[in-house]
Amino acid sequence: MSNKRISKTSASLSLLQTIRHDKRKSGGKLVKNPLSDNVKNASKKRKKIEQPSEQPSLAQLLKKYRGVAADTPAPPIWKDKLGRAYLTPDDDQSAFDECLKTSFKGFYFDTPSSLPQSLHHTFDECFEGLERGGLFLYDVVQPGKKKLTQTSVTRTLVGDPGSTYKYLGLRLFSHPWIDVDADGNALHLDKSTQVGSSVKRLGYSSRTASALIAMGRINKDMTDRSTQKLRQHVSAKPVGSTDFNLTLVNKMESMSAKRDLKKEAAYNMGKTSVGWHRDSGLKDFSSIAVYQKQKSQGSNSSKPFGVALRAMDGGAGGPLPSVPALMAPLPSGSLYYMLDDFNHNHEHAVIAGDDGVRYSSTHRVAREGQGTWQYIRDKIKNLQSTATIFDWSVGKVDDPSLSPKKRKQKLVSRLRMQEALLSEIEFEWLRQWFVQGQKHAKLHPYWHDPIKFLIKSFCELEQTTVQIIRLLEKASGRGVTDSDSEDLCETLFDVLIESFSERNNKRQEWARRYKDPIFLDLAENERPYTCSCLDRVDEKECGDFMPSDLESSIKSLRELRSAFVSEDGQDETRDDAKDDKSKLKKDKKKKKKSTLTSKEKKKVASNWNALKSKIG
Repeated sequence: MSNKRISKTSASLSLLQTIRHDKRKSGGKLVKNPLSDNVKNASKKRKKIEQPSEQPSLAQLLKKYRGVAADTPAPPIWKDKLGRAYLTPDDDQSAFDECLKTSFKGFYFDTPSSLPQSLHHTFDECFEGLERGGLFLYDVVQPGKKKLTQTSVTRTLVGDPGSTYKYLGLRLFSHPWIDVDADGNALHLDKSTQVGSSVKRLGYSSRTASALIAMGRINKDMTDRSTQKLRQHVSAKPVGSTDFNLTLVNKMESMSAKRDLKKEAAYNMGKTSVGWHRDSGLKDFSSIAVYQKQKSQGSNSSKPFGVALRAMDGGAGGPLPSVPALMAPLPSGSLYYMLDDFNHNHEHAVIAGDDGVRYSSTHRVAREGQGTWQYIRDKIKNLQSTATIFDWSVGKVDDPSLSPKKRKQKLVSRLRMQEALLSEIEFEWLRQWFVQGQKHAKLHPYWHDPIKFLIKSFCELEQTTVQIIRLLEKASGRGVTDSDSEDLCETLFDVLIESFSERNNKRQEWARRYKDPIFLDLAENERPYTCSCLDRVDEKECGDFMPSDLESSIKSLRELRSAFVSEDGQDETRDDAKDDKSKLKKDKKKKKKSTLTSKEKKKVASNWNALKSKIG
């Protein structure tokens, strides 16, 4: 028996003897004894110490010990004695290697011969299957929320069921690389004969479904290889994740096939298939693994596609002018890694070759938070599950345990959550789906049911909003609330006015986006198409729904708010006020002010105070 166990047994016997002694002294009744209390307290403390505390997540540890992406320092500086703008191994192998080792630590690659043939073969089958399925599409993106532009490459997203990836203002919807259940969640099938069966039932062809499932299997291999590279080359603790949850698969055409490629202007490296960038939307310090395959079209060209790299002045800085850029002409079948914080303080680009096609599979750890089908589905269901305690027909919270003040706050909070969810469904999901055209929708059968669910949920939430507006109209007609609507308050008007104003501004932005002339150059089925629940033209046809243009609704809500907050007896004194111009002017000013939300009133007061200080 160990010393620890003997000690524990002795403590238990001592406690038992103390209790028996207490009972004998009190005639069989248990009385309080200081010694027994001490033993009990010691036991409680021991249990508290022995109880394991909740372990922090990797993201929490990284933030605590290493900060965030923007905090990443610049890499060490390597200066070229000859002052060259960029280096290649063909021009100066020694200088290229020294610069790579010093200023580009975190970039490593495996040559084709070092990788197993099975890996090359599986990737070939994946690229072929995705190509045959027609899944590669051009994207129309909006860099910096400015002019729309079409990508120079076609691409498709494959990953965990329900995952998405947002970049340059566009949300990409993934194809699943594992079987799924009826609700769109990952489904792990035991029998090999059944693997991929649910993906086929969604509507994918047999060959395309096989390619998607194969990409899921090979992703595990990419994860293992990246983890091994991290252990070999990165000493920072803790290190970022390599749990890849999606891959962005690109198809790039050469200069001979695509004449409109842009020149790389910073270093004059040639034409680019993909310009300078950091990969966005990823977990901080996560690694990236890229497999590339080049297919020649018969030319004896000596210029293959290349990967360009440049060092940046930290996570939020621009290019480091003292460090030359690198251009690595990696051969077909190479696998390269951007480990840990490399993506934070470096940018990369793809320099186009002059013949053939380049496929690449970029495996990443995307931020899952608000970008998955499961997230938005569960958020909607959680809101729906608590709907029963809110009676919007009379504006009451069915919770007698709450004070009147708390009930009002709960009603306001509920309305604010609902309106925020409506905006999120519209702008982060539905408009992102419909802007990409009917061809895109047809090629993404996994998303058909989720999109239907989102449309249905949007309509139901909007019907509730209409019901609330009718309730507020009724309350405003009386000027004050009665006992049936005692939980109503003017803040409800504020929430709707603010939400509608923000939503209307975003709708105008999306309307301009839909009308951009860039879509005229696309096929009809690749242009944005209308969504029945969003693009309503005639307000009279809306029925129990809101119109697309919310300007008239905002104006009406302001008038209702003014009536709701008006003082008792205002109508009776209005005739007398006509004889008093000063009072009439004051009432008019007061009425105008009552149409403003609380935030707007504060803003007006703040602006006036600022103006007075300037005058003073």
